[in-house]
Amino acid sequence: MSITHQDLEKFEKDCEQDLNLIKTHLNAFNIFNVLGIQFREIRHSNFLGWLLDPMESHHLKSTILKELLKHLATMNLIGSSDLNYFFNPELEGTKVFRESINNIDILIVNEKLGLVITIENKIHSDFSKHQLSKYYDYIEKHYKALKTRIYLTLTPFDSNRHNDFKAGEYYTNITYKSIIRLLVANEEKIDKTKPSIKESIQQYISMVEKDLTRTSKEFALAKEIYRKYKKEIEFIINNQEDFTIYKSMIVDYLKNGIEGYVFSHESPNRNVLFLLPNDAKVLNLFHYPKAESRGGNYIFSYVLHIEKNRVWIKLGFGNIVDSEEKDMILEERDNLHSKMKEFHTIYQNNIPNLEIFSDDSKSDYIRICSISLFNDNDLISAGKTFMDMFKYKFNDVDRTILQPFTEECVRLQIP
Repeated sequence: MSITHQDLEKFEKDCEQDLNLIKTHLNAFNIFNVLGIQFREIRHSNFLGWLLDPMESHHLKSTILKELLKHLATMNLIGSSDLNYFFNPELEGTKVFRESINNIDILIVNEKLGLVITIENKIHSDFSKHQLSKYYDYIEKHYKALKTRIYLTLTPFDSNRHNDFKAGEYYTNITYKSIIRLLVANEEKIDKTKPSIKESIQQYISMVEKDLTRTSKEFALAKEIYRKYKKEIEFIINNQEDFTIYKSMIVDYLKNGIEGYVFSHESPNRNVLFLLPNDAKVLNLFHYPKAESRGGNYIFSYVLHIEKNRVWIKLGFGNIVDSEEKDMILEERDNLHSKMKEFHTIYQNNIPNLEIFSDDSKSDYIRICSISLFNDNDLISAGKTFMDMFKYKFNDVDRTILQPFTEECVRLQIP
């Protein structure tokens, strides 16, 4: 069905109030969004681990942990008799480790009660090849005496992806939706804690509902608007700009409009660009022609992704092909990876939209981090042309992340 000018005017008039309400919700202050950590798994693990720890400073004691245990009981991971046994006054003796024991995201241990829970948290990134088996083997070796050993994957939505990986059959999936439900179920207790803690938890719930599970009030309202005005909205969507059409302009800018970068590979994907700093020491650091990594001479790149409605950068290694020198190159790659993931640049707390990876070194493509430059909503809100927005965001990321990261790479070449 064709769309007329009158259709669009009616849509704008009828929805103006609701759209302004959605905009207000989306622009509401949220410290988690301000810090750019809504998609950083390690930050979620730290916050959830804090909530689940009865000894932490939230003053909720074992409230949230008990809710998790009750949820696991509904999934038949804990028997009713065991659940009653676990519910001693405040789960005394429970220890919660965050990214500190064998790189497990959240590890909950109560040796007195014979309970250990392993949680592997995944938001956007996928499981590494041997990740789940590594954690399973560790728990089975060090906590075999504990009767109740539970292995969980935590994702925004229901997922059985863990079953595709070794030892995945021992894991059960829980979702962020479930986590938010158990927090909401304890609103009365959360309301009675310190105002700063109450506000932090409420903002966390709001952030997860908005950015991860898409279950917030503004998304429900948006769905209702879409139901009523589907043809008008799809007309607008189908006629919006596709970022990929700007690739040639981006290439020209990176070649002629900004100094300091060279293209390290010819990309088989027309919307991916591989960059490296134009620095002899850095180029030499990653120069391994016999690796034929991504079909080129370098095993590491700053990878610029130009998607239909998003532009982002990934810092990561490429694959290593079979050759007589493969073992030596892999050893050098793993050595570089272990040093680079500890770079000070990566762990600055004021870097927005940065996600740190904990890839297994056995993976073909191991990553250090990714950085989101902007998406279509950001472009609309900024009121800039695409290239003005790209130049502004790329230069900002270049200044705050890429240049300091390059400097740390240079220091790896100094004896």
